[in-house]
Amino acid sequence: MTAQFATELHLARQQLLEVETITARYPGFDIDQAYLVQAAGIELRLEEGERIIGGKLGFTSRAMQQAMGVKHPNYGWLTDAMLIHDGVVPLGRLIHPKVEPEIAFLLKDDLEPPVSVADVIRATDGVMPCLEVVDSRYMDFRFQAADNIADDSSAGMLMLGDPHPPGRLDLTGVVVSENGIVKFTAAGAAALDHPAAAVAWMANNCQRPLRAGDIVISGGLTAPIDLYPELFVTAEFDRIGTVQLRAA
Repeated sequence: MTAQFATELHLARQQLLEVETITARYPGFDIDQAYLVQAAGIELRLEEGERIIGGKLGFTSRAMQQAMGVKHPNYGWLTDAMLIHDGVVPLGRLIHPKVEPEIAFLLKDDLEPPVSVADVIRATDGVMPCLEVVDSRYMDFRFQAADNIADDSSAGMLMLGDPHPPGRLDLTGVVVSENGIVKFTAAGAAALDHPAAAVAWMANNCQRPLRAGDIVISGGLTAPIDLYPELFVTAEFDRIGTVQLRAA
């Protein structure tokens, strides 16, 4: 079953096909099984030449956890193929593209459990403003928590800004704009009360250790924005800079 679902989601991503949720077909499908499917899916990407560059957090806001009926975040993995280098999101490669602002951590040291917030800060070479483009292979962008995990926590693409010293990340504010018009405001505390707490949770729970050189994006700080052609999205963060992308 693990290989079957991993292959199905892998092909859905490549061929831009929506699939029915796994939980709808197998009601007993749980989070432990979902992480096995996720890991098998990442192996398929590695076999095709992609390289893991770090991790991502999902369900880090209390509101999202309540909506999904879970008490903890989840995690997924980032590969080099997900990086946006020119600030342009190619919508033709995505099914349900949405974007949300996040704080990204660039690690200078390995994180070995048990990991605390202070450990994450000490191990961080710099933090970067980030716009994550989430995507889902499930019909109508509707899924349960286990479905989301199996689908690599809805990983799509990401755009990173330049690294800066961490500072007080829980108090770091962000203003998100669509075509120059303010859409959302938030603070770093929206990600599990502190973005570094989200990274610590992943380090303590993930199946692959977080290593020096990894990038970890710590969870969405606002609701996602649907992407459509020629939409410009800008995220301006206190003290850690600005990042922008355009959908095309």
